[in-house]
Amino acid sequence: MSKRILNLLMISLLAIWSVGCRTAGKGTTSVVILSVNDMHAKIDNFPRFKAMVDSIRQAEKYVILVSGGDNFTGNPIVDQYPEKGLPMIDFMNRTGFNVSATGNHEFDYGQEVLAKRMEQAKFPILCANVTSGPESVVKFRPYQILTLDNGIRLAFLSLVQTNRNGIPDSHPDRLKGLTFSNGLKTAPLYAGLRDSSNAFIALTHLGYDTDIRLTAELPALDMVIGGHSHTLVKHPKSFNGVLVTQSGQWVEHVTKSTLQFNRKKKLVNVKADLLSVFAFRHTDRTLDSLLTVYNENSEMNRIIGTALSNIRGKDELGSMMTDAVTSMEGIEVAFQNNGGIRIPEIPMGDISIKTIYQLDPFGNEIIVFRLTPAEIRSLLLNSYNRNRRIDLQVSGISYTVVTDENGNGLDVELKLADGSVPDEQKTYMAGMNSYIASSYKFNHRDEGVSLSTITAQALIDFISNKKALDYSGVTRAFVKQAE
Repeated sequence: MSKRILNLLMISLLAIWSVGCRTAGKGTTSVVILSVNDMHAKIDNFPRFKAMVDSIRQAEKYVILVSGGDNFTGNPIVDQYPEKGLPMIDFMNRTGFNVSATGNHEFDYGQEVLAKRMEQAKFPILCANVTSGPESVVKFRPYQILTLDNGIRLAFLSLVQTNRNGIPDSHPDRLKGLTFSNGLKTAPLYAGLRDSSNAFIALTHLGYDTDIRLTAELPALDMVIGGHSHTLVKHPKSFNGVLVTQSGQWVEHVTKSTLQFNRKKKLVNVKADLLSVFAFRHTDRTLDSLLTVYNENSEMNRIIGTALSNIRGKDELGSMMTDAVTSMEGIEVAFQNNGGIRIPEIPMGDISIKTIYQLDPFGNEIIVFRLTPAEIRSLLLNSYNRNRRIDLQVSGISYTVVTDENGNGLDVELKLADGSVPDEQKTYMAGMNSYIASSYKFNHRDEGVSLSTITAQALIDFISNKKALDYSGVTRAFVKQAE
C-alpha cells in the first residue's frame, strides 16, 4: 500500500472518529421519545405495549411517551362505556404518557365528555390551531415544554387537521363554539419556541404528507411526530433537515426516536427506529387483569347474526350498512360515506354487537330527506369530486360516475334497484347519517328530519331480523370515462 493511500485512510478514520465524538461522545445525553398515533381505543394491545415501554425505561435514563392523537373511537368497549372514553384514559395514565396531540376523533363524544377526559388525563392534550369561544367547555393548550432534571427542555407544539370546511373530520355539531385555523399557517406563529427549548418538536395530527409540508413552513423544528393518515413509516427520513415520523395505527408499532445533546445541551443528532409491539414477548400483568374486567361486557358480546361469507371492503360493508337504512319504513334510498366504514371486513361466522360498533362507532343519527333524482346526482357527484373516487355507498339505487379524461366527475347515471331509471319528477325518501347531512355539499330543497335512531342501531336491528347475510361480490357504485 502506498504512503499516500495510507495517509488518506488515516484521514478518513480520523474524520469518522471526530463525527462520532460530536454525536455520541463523552458528556452527551440521550433522550428517547416513544410515539404512537391513531390508537383508536385499542386497549387490547396495551398490556404488551406497556411492558415494552417499561423495558425501554429500564434501559434508558430519559424516556418520553407521546401520542399523535385519535386516542378515541374504534373500540365499543371504550366508546360505549358508561363514561365514554374513560378506559382509554385509564390505560394511557397507567402506561405513563407525557403528552398527546388532539386528533379529529377526540371530539366524537362531544365537548363536555372530552373536557372530563382531559381533566382525568395525567398528561396534557394539546392543540394550537383552535380557539375556544365563550360557549365552549373545552380549552386547549397550544404547546407543552417538558424540562428534564438535567435542564434539557423539550417543546411540543400540537396541530390538528382541518378539512375543506375548515374544521377537523368530526361531526360539526360537536365542534360548536370552536374556531379552527389552518395548521400550516398557524405553526410559524410559534417559531419562538425554538429559542426557549433545546429541542423543538411538532406533535401533529395533520397526516404524513402535510407533515412533510410543515417542515418547509417551520424549518426551526427538529422533528415532526405525526398522526391522522395512519402511515407506517418504517424508515423515518428528514425533509428540509427535519425528521418526520409516524407509527401506523392501533398500538401495533412504536416509533423510538433518540435525541442526543452535547454538554452544552445542544441537540447534535436525531434518529428514529420503528418497533413492533407484537414482537415483544412480555405483557404487563396489571393491565392484563384490567383488560379482562373491561372486556367482560355481555351485551357487546351478544351474537345477533351470521355472515355466510366474508363481508369485505367498502362496497360490501357499505351495501350492508345502507340496506339497514332502507329496511326502515318509508326509506327508499340510502347513502354511507366510505370514511365512516371503520373496519376492513366482517369475517365469515358469528356477528356480535361489538363488531357492529367497531364498524360504525360514531353514533351518527339517520337523517331523511325528500330528494329528486337531480338532487341525488348532486350529492353523488360532489362526493366523487372531493377526491376523484367513489366515496358514497348506496342502497335502493346503483350509480355510475361519468368522468372526463382527467378523472373529473361530469355526470351521474342512476338506476333503481330493479334496473329501471328513476322518475325525474318524483322525490325519493333518502336516508343518510348526520355526518353526511351536515358535512357534504348537495342540492336539497327539503331540510331533512332526524329519525333519532343512530346508524349502528339500525344495522343491529337489520342483522337481528335477517339472521344470515351474504354480500359476496356486491358492488353498486361504478366509474366510467365519457366517450
